Amino acid sequence: MALPFAHPLTDEAVTSTAASVATGVAGVIRAPFKGKVVAVGTMLGSTVATADATCTVSIAGTAVTGGSFVITQSGSAIGDHDYASVYDPNANATITGANTVNENDVIKFAFTGSGTGGGNVHCYAVIRLG
Repeated sequence: MALPFAHPLTDEAVTSTAASVATGVAGVIRAPFKGKVVAVGTMLGSTVATADATCTVSIAGTAVTGGSFVITQSGSAIGDHDYASVYDPNANATITGANTVNENDVIKFAFTGSGTGGGNVHCYAVIRLG
């Protein structure tokens, strides 16, 4: 099967888990090398209850421009994938700046809103070496 986008061998996905999408909960990842974050996203481990949740991604305390996206409550299910990307027009949001990482920077996925969830949320960032 052909991939819709060419992914260079210099791209690496790093992952973490957050306890839920409730306000105040976050997932954090250590950047393993210097580069550019080209995609960030979440996949649900359970349904979202109550209301939508917003995920805001930051690098070393600075919000990634275009790196926020909404995880919708209506119709949510295990495995739902929401993400922001530099290159994918089908993404929930488009990353446009403030996406440079240095080795050991913390990439944080902070959840806000009234959404609650009863299970883990898988968080990931794709970093392009450079």
